[in-house]
Amino acid sequence: MTPEQETESFAIPQAIANTLQRYIDGARIGGIELLRSAFTDGARVSGSYGGKPVSWSLGEFCDAVAKGGAAPGLEARVVSIEHSGGAAMARLEALNWRGTRYTDFFVLVRRDDGWRIDSKVFFAHLRA
Repeated sequence: MTPEQETESFAIPQAIANTLQRYIDGARIGGIELLRSAFTDGARVSGSYGGKPVSWSLGEFCDAVAKGGAAPGLEARVVSIEHSGGAAMARLEALNWRGTRYTDFFVLVRRDDGWRIDSKVFFAHLRA
């Protein structure tokens, strides 16, 4: 690797973490446009909520988040990030998103404007 490639490779996990932080901040303040900016336009969100499987488009997910409102008590941490070329995966643990703990698994892709979440699969611990 060239020194430039080494520098870029070193910066990738932080760039991915920055995308995840927009997601977290959007959820915390109820900023749907901020949250949406972390995703690709065609992103999907799937998981189990209230004991039932769900599979939402990005618009449906954002509508659900907007309906619930801000989550000012949300605590979240990125547990892992792995990447290869323009593909990545990450795991996020969130506590107290309006009273619920979540484990989120993200698949991310690198676009011209940076890293974006292309899909999210979640587990809602208290509502499973």
